[in-house]
Amino acid sequence: MHAQPLFAENDPATLLHLVASYPLATLVTTSATGATDVHLLPLELHQPDAAPACLRGHVVRDHPMRRDVADGSSMLVLFQGPNAYISPRWYVNGQRSARLAPSWNYVAVQARGHLRWVDGNPAWVLAHLAALTAAQEAGRSEPWSLELAAPDYVQGAARHLVGFEIEVTALQGKRFLSQQRTEADRRSLVEHLVREPSGMAHDVARLIVP
Repeated sequence: MHAQPLFAENDPATLLHLVASYPLATLVTTSATGATDVHLLPLELHQPDAAPACLRGHVVRDHPMRRDVADGSSMLVLFQGPNAYISPRWYVNGQRSARLAPSWNYVAVQARGHLRWVDGNPAWVLAHLAALTAAQEAGRSEPWSLELAAPDYVQGAARHLVGFEIEVTALQGKRFLSQQRTEADRRSLVEHLVREPSGMAHDVARLIVP
């Protein structure tokens, strides 16, 4: 991920918070034959005490990733936060010169690590599913949990799933939020983004620092 110093985010706590906040990840994998594939999967951020952060996920047994990606394979994982189109009309400065172009504001985190499959361990899968669900249900007035599902259904699902872990060896983040613009421009962007119909644009507005 290319990130100029102005847009680079290097604080580990901030990066892990972004990972936990936007868990639907894009996994880039390479098979033994050198073929590259992309998988979109929700990942659980697991942070054991005094140990490196770990990403936990699951797939069905006949998933191509389970078939093609071996234990120990290098993994590239991308977490993308909110993003929004930025219209040149929203800039306060530069209108007279017309030296403006459309842009896109976004937040993203790239993680690297090595894959470890967790097979034949329904208890691990159940614990992972419970944690993944609890993270998303937190804060709801009536959170849903695995205990509310039929036990035979949950146990059957766990037997048909294979878990995996990716121990994070490197994290890199980018916050492209118009830091290069003037304060007046950034304030104007926030005012316009909150008027957009997209809820994601509103999320970007909350991330911009005037």
